[in-house]
Amino acid sequence: MNIVIIGSSAAGLSCLNTLCKISPQAKITVISAERYSPYSRCLLTYYLGNSMTEQELTISSPSDYPSDVRFILGQKAEQIDTQRKTVRLSDGKELGYDKLLIAVGADAIKPKYYAEGKRTFTLRYLDDAKKIADTTKGKAVVLGGGFVGIKTAYGLLERNIKTDMVITSPYPLAMVLDEASARYIEKDLVDMGIGITTRDDVADISLHKNALKVYLSSGRVLESDVVVVGKGVKPSVDLAKASGIKVNEGISVNEYLETSAPDIFAAGDCCETIDLARNKLQIIGLWPVAVEQGYFAALNMSGNRSRYPGSIAMNSLKTKAFHLISAGLLKGEPGLTVYEKHIPSRKQFRKIAFRGDVPVGMAFYNCPEEAGLFVNLIKKAMPLIVKPEKVVNGDVSISDILKPL
Repeated sequence: MNIVIIGSSAAGLSCLNTLCKISPQAKITVISAERYSPYSRCLLTYYLGNSMTEQELTISSPSDYPSDVRFILGQKAEQIDTQRKTVRLSDGKELGYDKLLIAVGADAIKPKYYAEGKRTFTLRYLDDAKKIADTTKGKAVVLGGGFVGIKTAYGLLERNIKTDMVITSPYPLAMVLDEASARYIEKDLVDMGIGITTRDDVADISLHKNALKVYLSSGRVLESDVVVVGKGVKPSVDLAKASGIKVNEGISVNEYLETSAPDIFAAGDCCETIDLARNKLQIIGLWPVAVEQGYFAALNMSGNRSRYPGSIAMNSLKTKAFHLISAGLLKGEPGLTVYEKHIPSRKQFRKIAFRGDVPVGMAFYNCPEEAGLFVNLIKKAMPLIVKPEKVVNGDVSISDILKPL
């Protein structure tokens, strides 16, 4: 069997590794638009913060794989002919396939003022991180107050760069947390030395005689070496669209991760799968979720029919000052009951959201011990067998949660 995998990040690499174990006879070609061996994109902020080297980011090398596995690096897949079952590359060459996986991930959102000529970048790929590191001397502005924006700002701070964040929302992580909870994160970031401006946005960016100025809607002007845009990502669907494959917000797949085209699968940030907390199709752009999907895609491509059960959004934000773990759904939907406890003296809070008696979301700040258990409860839609008030108060242990009191 001749298998082509487009994309060498989390989903593509997981699919490849699984296929090497369960279908060692398959001939596999991996196509990547990047020129690098597979590396961990989710650790790019550590590279930016000088706490990881490029070598430490690297997950594997093409030489690690059997001779029947071929990597084509630095080439983009331009077109899929679903009738002839071929893929055309940016150099004009064509590859045939029996089974194909689209694992092209997502692209960073670039606002209208984005221009690398004005030293404005996103942080999605290793080349992005290198450009930011090479350009930044002493000052940086980060746009966006989500997980990506905060991790980027912290990475720059670790690089001893004076960093200002500009956030359009009233507070950081507004898509995930309520204001009272988010203020903990905001205060800790400010105490570490990160400047934070909320309820504001960029009106324009100018570069004149090597002086970069960021003009805000409020009238403020920030001077910087570089601007890093962390306004989220959008699924990369152009290849699928151009090839006649069904696309909604992301590539449409069924429970076996099959697309609308025969023998073509999709996995990772580019496709829509079931969000177990919301009980609807959603794009969950996270590394561990992409790894899961790549694994199930490999099973199904090899003929081992296995339904992908879905997953939930989850994230971890860890600095020297705090550790936040969140998962599932905490706000933005009617019918949720949220239990929470804030302990300012410990710089700590616990939040759990329920739909009926089933937990659907959680956020623990500086008390990560129970987080893994709650992620599993949410994914499995398992009712909590102890009173939620006892959990958020910290009055029960993990063993208490696992057995009736």
